Amino acid sequence: MPINWPQTTEAKSLLVECGLLLVALPFLLFTNVSSIGTLLAFLIIAMVELLPPLLRWRPLPQPQPFDLVLLLWLLLIGVSIFVTADPELTLGKAGGVLLGIAAWRYLGRAVTRPLHWFLALAFFGLLGGGFIGLGTLSADWITKSGPIAALTQLLPNQQINIPGLGDGAAHPNQIAGTLLFYFPLLWSVTLARWQHTTIRQRVGLIVLTLGATATLILTQSRSGWLAGVVSLYLLILLWTAVLPKIHPQRKTLLLISSLLTIFGVAAFFTIGPERFGSFWQDPAQETAIGTFRSLGFRQELWRWTIVMLQDFPFTGIGLGSIQHVIRRLYPVMINPDYPLTHAHNVFLHMAADYGLFGLILYLALIGILLTMLWRSAQHQPRWRPYALGFAASLLAYHIYGLGDVLDSKTNLVIWLMYGLITSLHQLSVTSGNKQLPSKPE
Repeated sequence: MPINWPQTTEAKSLLVECGLLLVALPFLLFTNVSSIGTLLAFLIIAMVELLPPLLRWRPLPQPQPFDLVLLLWLLLIGVSIFVTADPELTLGKAGGVLLGIAAWRYLGRAVTRPLHWFLALAFFGLLGGGFIGLGTLSADWITKSGPIAALTQLLPNQQINIPGLGDGAAHPNQIAGTLLFYFPLLWSVTLARWQHTTIRQRVGLIVLTLGATATLILTQSRSGWLAGVVSLYLLILLWTAVLPKIHPQRKTLLLISSLLTIFGVAAFFTIGPERFGSFWQDPAQETAIGTFRSLGFRQELWRWTIVMLQDFPFTGIGLGSIQHVIRRLYPVMINPDYPLTHAHNVFLHMAADYGLFGLILYLALIGILLTMLWRSAQHQPRWRPYALGFAASLLAYHIYGLGDVLDSKTNLVIWLMYGLITSLHQLSVTSGNKQLPSKPE
């Protein structure tokens, strides 16, 4: 016999869980501040996940397509902690990952109504805006393009000392990586909802969208620029593919995407494959957007990361320990004072942290999330701008991830985005079921 769960008990349970997660948040983000606090935070995460369903305060969450992948990933985190040679680094990273997974799962079970989802989206936006704002104010700006560098000199450089963040300086590439979780989404919502908003709402959307675009340009992150441009192109392709053939805007989008494709192909052959090969062999050449000297650094790091994966293919080297392991075991020709906190490639970095099986699970997870977004966009026009915006954001981050990794406290926004995607999928399924005609008795 099905149990009718008291809404008041379940609501109170979710409220208490939210409070506990907020208490655990600082100790899992900054694990070096208090070892006792971090241990208690780990216990809080376990309590939040296990106690409410065991004590029947709330029902078990709805099964999700990624449940098995997530379970196996949690097992790999345990393996990573067991095999690491740098427990302090690994526990610090594991704390952030477990906090992110807990936040993801919490949003998946707590957001059950459209209003809840939009409130969660607002929190996601405010958190990202705070991270990006602090990063912009305290960034250690790097000169690559003269005209843009002149603008960055006008910005205040107030390095904010926060425990666990070193000298407080934010790297422009990390700011760009964080922005990519918002940039395509803002463009998608702005263009799709333009005719359905008030003048005040339009002004707000324009300010946010152009502000995000300007900040991305100011970062001078070439990987961020590439990912931003490609994400807008992919966003147009996604909208073109999802709209019905009779939709009045589909022909316009098809024309724009065709022109952009022709322009991209023409630009590639105008520059020439030989020129791209020349940049790969000699990245120190001067261009309009500066040299690509950092490509040589990445080539060296990628080479030895691949060798490291050959030595540790099944278990990886332990979460967050690449900066020590790669220098201990391999003759990396990189300045010893330069911190190698990540592999500068998201796929190599996941394999280094979790092993090749972990990389496979990660790719499966991204594929599942993209599939969920595509189904939501296909069947629910109300959620389409958000679903396609998040899909373009996911793709943008992994294009950016070919040369960089978002390896800072701001990667909490990734997990919150996963939670928003999960709850969006649930809402679209629920809306679809309500619209189905009832069967004749």
